[in-house]
Amino acid sequence: MRGATDRLQHQFEFVYVLPSGSKGVAVLEAAGYKVYQVPFVEISKRVRNLVLYPFMLLLNGWRLARITRREKASALHMNDFYNLTGVVARAFTALPLITHVRFLPQTQVQPLARTWRWLAEHVAQRVVCVSQAVYRYFSPLPRVRVIADPIPGQEKYPPTSVAARADGTVRMLYLSNYIPGKGQNFALEAFGRAYAQDTRLRLRFMGGDMGLEKNREFKAQLVAAVADAGLSEVVTFGGFEADVEAVIKQADIVLNFSESESFSLTCLDALFFGTPLIASDCGGPAELFEHGRSGLLVPNRDVPAMAEAMLRLAADLPLRQQFAEAGRAFVRHKFSPEATYLQLGALYEEVLRKRAK
Repeated sequence: MRGATDRLQHQFEFVYVLPSGSKGVAVLEAAGYKVYQVPFVEISKRVRNLVLYPFMLLLNGWRLARITRREKASALHMNDFYNLTGVVARAFTALPLITHVRFLPQTQVQPLARTWRWLAEHVAQRVVCVSQAVYRYFSPLPRVRVIADPIPGQEKYPPTSVAARADGTVRMLYLSNYIPGKGQNFALEAFGRAYAQDTRLRLRFMGGDMGLEKNREFKAQLVAAVADAGLSEVVTFGGFEADVEAVIKQADIVLNFSESESFSLTCLDALFFGTPLIASDCGGPAELFEHGRSGLLVPNRDVPAMAEAMLRLAADLPLRQQFAEAGRAFVRHKFSPEATYLQLGALYEEVLRKRAK
């Protein structure tokens, strides 16, 4: 979201409302944004959250309504459709509501997803889908639009030269938080198969655990699996990395084998920064590049196909060079300002004009 608002600040004033304690507060404040914090509670399997949810939803909706009045807001923009606080705040304020959909609804618990969809289609003035994969879940209504996330604004470092390393290794990067479903387990299994045929391969996992115990357990399982397979010398683990451009440009190949992605900023970044990409056909990534021309798309959860793609790309330097150049060109064309944040700005203008009538 910030990728769009940074570019639209000359036209609109943005005030962010984040979950209490979010690490994003300091980042946004440092960038000059005014930020409020609200103790959002989302539906989860935890009994405590289920009990608190309806009461906190009403309370937080009232809190959000107070913030909009204090800031004299002209519209509310919710950054995903499962957060219904905006729906409640709209009931208190009658402000126009824009609902962004960043998760792939098809993969959510369907009674909930269908409820969220109905509310988005009937309460929000506009529904923004980050990809065609997301859009297909909604009714073909004029208020439902596809607006992709923008590419990074600039590069801090010069484009890397795709070339063979002096030590002969081929280094692959898996850049994703350690969350079940994000595909690190598939990457590890596929890497084991590929490494048995090509010992030049190396794999680096990088990401955070978001402070959740289940994510820490998932990472520990991956580390244990590497040790059991005797791959600790060639498979390594890192933590959260703020300088995404640097780590992507240091890799020879970027992997993303998530089971479900509505868009995938990681894939977009890899293509934009010119590092060859192998991704699973799990939703949004298929829309980010052309298979065989600017990257490799493998069937979702298909470990043998993943291993084969690793071996193919690692062994073919000219193909990696082709993918690097073609990927950079493709995303710069498809995700131009006119196709991304400028469309969002036009949508804001449209909503505000209608409100002014």
